[in-house]
This record gives sequence, structure tokens and C-alpha cells, in this order.
Amino acid sequence: MEVFLRNLPVELTDQSLASQLKPFTEALQIDDATYHCEKAKKKNIGFILFLHKADGYRFLASHQEVVVGQPQPQGNGYGNLPGHRYPPAKARLRIMNRDVFCKLSNKEPTEHALSAIRYQVEQRRIQREKLEEQKRQKEKGGKPQPDKADDKALILNASCTSCGHWIFDRQHEGRFTFVADWTDTGHCTAKFTKRNLLIQTATAEIRVPFPTIEELVWSENGHVALTLNSAPILLTPKPNTDTLALLGALSLSGGGRGSQGPQRSRLPAIDGNHARVSSFCTVYYFRVQRTVSLGHRATHSPDPYQQFRRLKEKDLFQVTKFDFGVKGYDVPVGQGITQLKELLGHSRLPFSFIFMLQRLVYDGYFPANIVCDLTQRLTALFKSSNTAQQYPISEEAFRKLFRMDFPSPSSDPRAFEVDGIMDFLKHSEEEIRNGFSVGSELFKETDSLVRIHRAIVTPTRIYLEEGMEAKNRILRKFTENHDYFMRVQFCDENGQDLHFNAKVSLEPIYNRFKMVLANGISIGTRVYRFLGFSHSSLRAHSVWLSAPFLHNNQLHIPESIITGLGKFEKIKSPARRAARIGQAFSETPYTVPLDQFGISVMKIKDVERNGRVFSDGVGTMSYGVLEAVHRVIPESKGYPTCVQIRWAGAKGMLALDPTLPGSQFCIRPSMEKFDSEDTLNLEICDLASKPIALVLNRQLVKILEDMGAPESWFLDLQEKELNRLRMITASAYNTANFLKTQSIGDCMGLSTLLRHTDRIGVDYRRDRFLFAVVNAVVLKELRLLKHKARIPVPQGITLFGIMDETGFLQENEVFVTYDTMKGRHEPPPEHSASLLVTRSPALHPGDIQLATNVIPRDGHPLRQLDNCIVFSKRGARDLPSQLSGGDLDGDVFNVIWDPKLVHTVRTFVPASYARVDPLELDREIQTSDMADFFIDFMKTDHLGVVATRHMILADLREAGTLDPDCVRLAELHSSAVDFSKTGRAVQLDQLPKAKWRPDFLAPVPQVFVHNKSDIELDSYILPDDNDEDDEDGPRHRYYFSDRVLGKLYRAVDEERIWNEDIRQVLPRGGASFWDQLITRFQERIKSLGYQIDWHHRSEEAHRLRHAYDHAVEELMTENAENPSQPLTELEVFVGFFLNKTGGALTRRQRDRSVRLKDEFDRVTTWITRQLRKPTPLVDTTSELDALELCLACVYVGCMKETVEVVRWNHSRRLAPDVESFRVVAACALLRELNSLDPSIGRRYNGGGGGFVGVR
Repeated sequence: MEVFLRNLPVELTDQSLASQLKPFTEALQIDDATYHCEKAKKKNIGFILFLHKADGYRFLASHQEVVVGQPQPQGNGYGNLPGHRYPPAKARLRIMNRDVFCKLSNKEPTEHALSAIRYQVEQRRIQREKLEEQKRQKEKGGKPQPDKADDKALILNASCTSCGHWIFDRQHEGRFTFVADWTDTGHCTAKFTKRNLLIQTATAEIRVPFPTIEELVWSENGHVALTLNSAPILLTPKPNTDTLALLGALSLSGGGRGSQGPQRSRLPAIDGNHARVSSFCTVYYFRVQRTVSLGHRATHSPDPYQQFRRLKEKDLFQVTKFDFGVKGYDVPVGQGITQLKELLGHSRLPFSFIFMLQRLVYDGYFPANIVCDLTQRLTALFKSSNTAQQYPISEEAFRKLFRMDFPSPSSDPRAFEVDGIMDFLKHSEEEIRNGFSVGSELFKETDSLVRIHRAIVTPTRIYLEEGMEAKNRILRKFTENHDYFMRVQFCDENGQDLHFNAKVSLEPIYNRFKMVLANGISIGTRVYRFLGFSHSSLRAHSVWLSAPFLHNNQLHIPESIITGLGKFEKIKSPARRAARIGQAFSETPYTVPLDQFGISVMKIKDVERNGRVFSDGVGTMSYGVLEAVHRVIPESKGYPTCVQIRWAGAKGMLALDPTLPGSQFCIRPSMEKFDSEDTLNLEICDLASKPIALVLNRQLVKILEDMGAPESWFLDLQEKELNRLRMITASAYNTANFLKTQSIGDCMGLSTLLRHTDRIGVDYRRDRFLFAVVNAVVLKELRLLKHKARIPVPQGITLFGIMDETGFLQENEVFVTYDTMKGRHEPPPEHSASLLVTRSPALHPGDIQLATNVIPRDGHPLRQLDNCIVFSKRGARDLPSQLSGGDLDGDVFNVIWDPKLVHTVRTFVPASYARVDPLELDREIQTSDMADFFIDFMKTDHLGVVATRHMILADLREAGTLDPDCVRLAELHSSAVDFSKTGRAVQLDQLPKAKWRPDFLAPVPQVFVHNKSDIELDSYILPDDNDEDDEDGPRHRYYFSDRVLGKLYRAVDEERIWNEDIRQVLPRGGASFWDQLITRFQERIKSLGYQIDWHHRSEEAHRLRHAYDHAVEELMTENAENPSQPLTELEVFVGFFLNKTGGALTRRQRDRSVRLKDEFDRVTTWITRQLRKPTPLVDTTSELDALELCLACVYVGCMKETVEVVRWNHSRRLAPDVESFRVVAACALLRELNSLDPSIGRRYNGGGGGFVGVR
């Protein structure tokens, strides 16, 4: 039932009203989980919705208003409101010095509203059960129970707040000392909540997430310092809503303000002085006060010793008791930075060293004064060097400095002094020259990859780093000038996108981002300024900058580089011009030089009818061109017949046309986006080299449900996938097949190794790392299944789309063709089979259409195509445009032909949205206009918000996706997709509102990795109303969805499956996995008649291990979202991010995961090649050379590494003792053994190679 309240303070919110009512409901023994408060914005009325009517009647019995007369037109002092005809009444409820009148509401509560309360009650029950289970487990283990107060926030009063850095003070015998570079002397409080440390000052809130705290150092005299691995979040002080409400109740606040926009702002710095320090200093300090004066009385702060002991027990981060010193600065940070820039500006060091020296300061490794001294020492060393061909210190040796740890009381002071740093560099260089480290071989440039400078711009800092990038047209054009280009990522402090929040203004942060783009980024004497961005990098909030350079005796600045790409003057829209220029920034790892292969280009007409372009974005190519493509792509990519390309000002797909003579490809007008004379190379973006398994998503599930798909079809498919996931860890054979289908460890042959261990009776689960690899991949699939409805459809596939050039296919006919990948996919649909075709994202009910699969006769030109879906060029409207407005310039399409689905659904009329003209300027477009659009896009790209709102309303409304509001949202989503080209953003006030969310959109439990490879699935706990960690974010209310998505979601008990079926108890006792495996390897070597002594190869094995370890560590840092928070080795090995909330990765995480997997595959391929490199077969020793080295590497990989100078002061940022080298070595050893085994060797020694033609 619902209770109506009036005469409430206007400024109250839902949460503050609930907190004000809590004493009254507690007195009546009403559980606060069983009711919900709703306060109307800018009004003095509200509602209480009780789940149980008995609770509501009990509340009214105590607090219902008492009517004392008849309704009056105007107020009379008895609770009447002006202009309302409420009967005169006396209040029996008083809130914040105001009489509040309450009575039974006239409206009945909705089922969704009641379901939301039931959901809350259920979450509280689950939470209690989990806490009780944890308590039982602790009692069972004999561990003492923590004090109940441990669940409360730890609050400390402090006298000041400072930001600075650590030194080992020579004037005080190298004492570990905090240097305050900025100080706020005002009173502050430090509150340790569940996930953050909140430092509240009079002018700002400093929010420090616990994962960013490397170490908390405290002393008994009240000194507390925090070493952070990334900058904290800075906000204006939070308003006290209860105080605002009280002022409103007392008519002291101006009344009637309500909620008018954001109440707080993110800050790039606390003040001007802090801004000069915060970009370079990573240590925050405060001094705890035992006694705090509050007017005429004093209050005692809790005993700091007890507080820090409790923190240490919680094991949230490292807590160290140490008597450190505190002092003010000798040289201001700004002065040190100025001095460093002057030194680097006049330095004759190679630019790569100038970049790395500046990085040492920007990334917080060393203070500016240390780097100034280091710069002078290096300059003198390089000047005195007699070798012109080789630097005295190599780049590889210098990069090892970026593995340095943060300063700590236990650190070696020499590690942070110039003499110690120079000794470290010289020793590292010596080992490199002696061949002890060969890591540079792993990261040298290739035909498709180049090493590029990068920067990460956050609200407070600019981080510098380097990494491998796929080549694009511009990088390929200026091959000798790559160091004049920089890729810049704009993001939050944690590496994620800045998320919209109605309560917090991000305007100060976006203003800072604009200033960075306007002023550029200075490195030494170079200033890198805005150049452009591709469509994908725009979505990822990443841009390219360039510094002026000479090429062919011409000066190139950003404007001249763009001019050389093509003619853009006619494009008057900043968004569209940026999109066209962005084609040159698309990653094109492979190129076909037209002159070298004698390729010509033809221009052909588009196929148009009824204002529709059936050939939109697709051209053709001959056998000769296809053969040239096959020659430049890796053999692992197979022999695709369709490729996605860039050429001159054209973009799109090229498909094989076997009727074309010679070597030529054909471009259509729909492919040409601008005029360009850059016509020398055909650039390849992507390849239709293999089909993609089809998995559903939540949007497709909802539309299919509205089309009439049976509920059982979804549930049966999901249950089948759940059973498969449960069985993966049941046997090594299942595990090996699963890893093979997931392409985990393909380059090293991991699945073969697991099958082998199963045959010889060695349990891989005895190795913690291999066990964690399997668990991580299974967990990823399980979470995608539950939280994103990613349900595999066996009779389904995802393919690139092209057009039937022959005219064979009739209207609404398609031809689906693909390689089953040795049975990995089911065969294509049969002739005349009905199928559903769609593409993602699909939101409109007409985005899924029926078609008929038609297979051409043998010998028909279409039979030469592979791994694509061919659409007809006949009919009134092309089919791709009916599917979420698709075209053929590289779109992939989803196809389903399961008769249990296809024959049960009806289709709806597809959407047809009017063309939106881009926003244009009435003047010449400047580079700054495109830079401004980039920032505006970051601010107003609401694509995800629109999609989520559509998902909510489609579940809430009876008509589902057919509801008018959902149809409207589908149109707005289409506009949001085109925002990057039109410059017209979707405004949030255009979106229909929704009070509740379905349970399948509830937050996702977080995954943690402990001890490098122990995976833990955390339990999601419903946040408290007073949870300060979440107070700035939206508070969503969830209900139990009775639609298909809700039933699918609740059918997957993620925690139970993880704990009972996947994460099994590791086998205990007996010999280790590696002892058993090595013993079996030795027995097999003897059975083959070989006597092997691996010890003389141990030094070479150690070198390869160090090369591999360093390569993995570099991937851990280069691919992390925040360079100060590296990935784990486990994430590098499996090729995707794991330590994240959510069932699916963000766009940026997906992009980084793809790059991570490619780079790790390159590392393992290189290492495997070094292990099995061919040697001349002169005698038995040379024949067994690779076998000896592989065996030596397995032994060395199992050894515990000793601390050495190369790992001197090795960083806690990186886990020591990389574990996966022995896995790679064991795979190589098994391959070598199989090649020497006459019974099976022929399967591993297949010859051949070269171009084999096209089917």
C-alpha cells in the first residue's frame, strides 16, 4: 500500500526522506527494506510504498493526520496548502521542525514498484546469509572474530593536508622523509569507507580508491602518508542535503530550489598551487589530531594505533608503521620542472632518451631534481662515448627503469639517487651486450607494427608511455618520422571513460582536456599538436598528435599532413570532415603496393533503385589482386576472398569477382568519401578469413521475444551452454578442446600439451597457473552468459556482407557460405532454408528480417566466395539497410536458421529514418573546430545511455520493443550512432523516463586475482542508503523481470556454478605437476633412444627466460588502462582483461584485449622459434640441439629466480617470477619430441607452403 505525505521540506530527496523517517519506522519495528520513500522534486509532497499492508496500517495508526473540518479553498493554519482543497487537519508526524501530514494514497501501487521492494528484501536476505556463512567459515577455521565496529568507517581528524614526494634525506643520515610541495593547513577528516579513503577539507574532497594506494606509512606521532600509484579523484565539497532541507524548513535557504543540475564538480586541482604539484607528486599526507576543538568543547579522535591496526587486518593495502621525517620543499616543483625542460631543450641526447627522461617525472618515478642530475650525467656520458654506432646506454637498458618500485621505508636509498641509477643503467647495458637480455628482438618494428609515443591525459595528470601500434596510412607515409607522432588517450584516473553523472559536473575536466588539445603536449623542444582521429579512436576517446618535422626537405605540421591526404575543403561540417580525415588513421596492418603487383583500378557504377544504394560500400577484385593480398598477409590468416580496404579517399569491402581479368579492383561512388591522389597502396583493414560464432545479446533476445520466439528456445540454448561450461573442467580432454575453440595458447600448442598430460596421467590442475588460466576463460564465458545474455546459437553464424554482382539471387534471397573450421561450426544452411538476418546493435522490432538461403550451382562464380553472406541486388529495398541501417562497407551480419525459431516468429516493418544533415559552419573549418568536436563528443555521446533506457522500457512496457517510446528510442539511438558524422548529439531530456530497472541490469560481482593467479568471485552486496562510496552515482531500484531476459538471468546461479562446478579444490599431496611432467618427458626421451644432457644449455635457457619475462612484464604495463596499475600475467596469457566488474568489457578494453592477444601471440611465437630454431644436421648433437634447449628451458622455468641486479629494486607493480615461461617451453618440448617420434612425427613435419590458390 502507499501513504501520501505533504508539507515536506522541498529540499529533501528520496534518501534523506528515508533517513528522516527511519526512527519512526524502527519504533514501529518496520524493516527499512520493506518500504520505499519517493520525494517529488521541487515539491513538498512525497510517498511511502509499503510492501506489506500491515506495516502501512501500523504506520498510519501512529502518524495519520487527523481531519478536523471540511475542505477550505485557502490555507487556515490547520495544514491547508494555498490553492488546494485538503480538509483541515492536524499532523501527527513532525520532520525537521515541520508538521507533515500523511494519509492513505488514492492510487494503487504498480506491480513493478512492489517487485522492486521484493528485490530489495531478497538482496538483504542473501546478504545476511553470506555474512553468516563467512562467520561460520571463520569460526570453523578457529580465527578470532573481528570487532563489530570493523564494519564501520574509520574516521580520523587531521590538522592539515599535503601533497609531495619521498626522499632519503642526506642531511639526516638518509632518513626516509616526506617533502611537502603543497599544503592546506585547514582542518580535515580522513574517512576509510568500504572502497575509498575520503579526505574532506574545507575546499575539496580527495577521494582515494583503495587499489591506488601502494602503501600507507604512519608513525605514533600522528604522521600519515599515502604513496599512490595514480592520482586521486578531486571534487568540490559535498552539500549536506539534510542541512539544505532544514534550512528550507526554516525558510532560510530561499526555498523551492529543488534539484537544479549538478550539486558538485570534479576538479583538476584543489587550487592553483596544487595544480603545479599534483601532476607530478604521488604522495598525500595528513597529520592526525588526538583532540579537536569544537567551539567550547573538545572531542577526542580514536586512537590512531588501533585504527591502523584494524586497517592492516583488513589487508586492503600495505600498511607500514615507520617513524619518517616531514619537511618543506627546498626547490618548488614548478621550478624543478622548468629547469628540467630547459635541460632537455638544450640536450643533445637522442630524442628517445629525452622522452623517457621526461616520462620519469611525469609518471612519478623520480622528482624533477633527480632527473635533472640524471640528464646531465647521461649527456656527459654520451658526449664522452667513442662509439658513434652504438649508444653507451641503450634504450632497452633505460626502459628497465620503468620497472622501478615506489619509494618505501624498506627501499634501498641508492635506487633513488643518481649514482645508484647510473650504476643500474650501466649494469643493465652490460648484460644486454653480453647477450643476457634479448628483449629488444621482441619489440622491434615490423611490416605491420611500429613503436609509438603515447600519452594518457587524465583529469589531473599526463602520463607518458610507449607501445606498439598497427600502422596506418600516415605512419606508413612517414616511415622515418614515427617519433614525431603521438597517440593520446583521454580518460578518468582509473583508465575508464568519464561517465555522465547528473549530480557531478565534469565541465572543469573537459575544459582541462580542451586546454591540452589547444596547447599541445611538450616533450623537450617538440610540441605535439592535434592531428586527427579515426572513427574507432573517437569512440575510444583517443587522438593523434604530431610535432613539426622535415620530410623530403619539406616542413610538415598537422595542417600540411592533412592537406597531403586529400581535398577536404568542400566539407563544411567539422564532424564529417574529421570522419573523412579519420580514414587515414584507420589501422591498416597490411598493404598491397599497386605498382609492384601491376594492379590497376577501375571505377564502376553503384546499383541504385528507389533512392536506395544496393551496392553501398562494396566493390570487386580479380583473382590477380586476391593473390597479391594473400602474399602480403600472414599464412595464419588463411585465404580470404573478401577484404575490408582503404584506398585513396575510398573505403569499404572488396569481394572476389572471378570474371574480372588480370589484376584489377573496382571502386564504386558509394565507397569514395573524398578526393585524394594518395593512390599507391591498397590498404587492408580486415579480412573475412574465418567465420565468427554467433552469440545472442540482450537486444536480440528482446526483439526475438516480441517477434513470438518461444521462451523454451532461449532457455534450452542457455541450459545447453551451462552444461558445456560445467563439463569443461571435468576432464583435460574437454579443457583442451575448450581452450582450442577460445584460441587460448594456439601459437604455443597449449591444447596439445593438455591432451598429452591427460594421456600420460598427469593432472594439469596441480599447476596453479594452468588451473587459473582455465578458470579465467570459463568464468569469462559464464559471466557473459548471465550478465549479457551471450548465448551461443549452434545453427547461427556471423559474417561480412557483400552484394551478388551476378544478379543470381532474387529479392529477399541470400547465399551463406563459410568454412566450418574442421567442425568447429555447424555446416551452413541448406538450399531454400529460411533464416533470420540481423546486425548489431538492433533496437527496432524491424531490425530482424526473414530471408531465404539459395545455394548456386557448382561452377557458379558465387561458389568461389567464402566466409561471407551474399545479398541480392534485386527488389524494392536492399536488405542490409533494413537491418539497423546497415551497409556493405565492412558491416558484419548475424544469421540464424534454427527451425525451432525461424518457423515460429513474425517480422515487422523495418525502420526508415530520414537522412540527418550534418551541422555545418559558414566559414572555413579550422583544426581547432575538429579538436573542439572531439571534446564535445566525449561530453555528449549518450549512445550507451539511450541503449540502456531502451532496454529498460522494452522490459517495463507491455508492448516491449513495439511500444511507441521504445520505437522513438530506437530512432534516437540511430541518431546517436551517426553523431560522430553529423555532429548532432542526442539530448538526454529527449529520453523517456523510467523509475525502475529490471534485475538483469543489476551490478555485477567483481573479480579479483590474488597471489598472481588465485581468482576470487566477490559477492555483490546491495549498497546502503548511506554508502558514501556510491553517493555521487545514481541509485537505481531493481525489480524481478518476468520477461525472457529476467528468466534467463535468474536461471544462472553464477556463484554456485563457480564454486561447485568450475573452481574445484586443487589436488593435494604427491609430486608436483612439473616434477611429474619432467619425469615423463625424460622417460619418453629415453624410449626414443636419446641421451640428453641439458645443463650445458642452461645459460642460454636463462637468457631466453629473461627475454620472455621482460616481454611479458612490458605487455603487463603497456596494455594496462593505467600504466601504474599493470595487468596480471594471467590476463596477458589469456588475452583479455579480468580484474573488472561487469560481464563484458568496455569498447576500450575490447580493443586493448585484441592488441594484447596479438602481441602475446607474437612473443610466444618468437620464443618458440628461438627454442626450436633449425640447426644443420651434421651429427646427433646438432639433431638434438633444439631438444636439449627445450628441456633446459623447462628446467630453468621451474627454478625460482634469485634477486639480481637486473631486477634490483624490482617493482611491486609487477609480480616477480613470471610463471608462464615453463608452459611455453613445455609446449615447445612436446612439439620437438613429436617431431622426433617416427610413429607420429610425420604429422608435425608437414612441408609445403606458398600460395595454394582459391577454391
